[in-house]
Amino acid sequence: MDVRIRVGTPDDREMLKQFVSQLVSDLGENFDERRFDWGISRRLYDPLQRHGIFLAENIETGEPAGMIVAELRVDPYGLSEGYIKLVFVSPEYRGKGVGEYLLQEALNHLKKIKVQRVKINLKEEALKAAKLYEKYKFKKKYEVLELKF
Repeated sequence: MDVRIRVGTPDDREMLKQFVSQLVSDLGENFDERRFDWGISRRLYDPLQRHGIFLAENIETGEPAGMIVAELRVDPYGLSEGYIKLVFVSPEYRGKGVGEYLLQEALNHLKKIKVQRVKINLKEEALKAAKLYEKYKFKKKYEVLELKF
């Protein structure tokens, strides 16, 4: 199956909303439309972030297959970091290399903007993707614990 990867634009807002809604649902969370609107607006319009949303599409049908968000962050010591924020592959495209294509594109983008390291946080429910990240030499550095009120 052939897919192409392209940079997301404001015209993709509804598709991005569907992907994020499905991702949040898959992780057992509730979709918060206000949070989505704030986050996606920042990522689509901020000059430093707007080139970091990548979409995978089926070349033959144009059907959306997945997305990844690669952000630029600056840590407290002034070092630039890349951060893989969201990764979603539609169920019918999983296990077909789409996630790897998206990750390659995101890493190429982060290299181009000269980040010094890249971080990915994985929720417990998404640990299946860890094998892909290990393939790219990501190493576990810490664990995050969460308490909800």
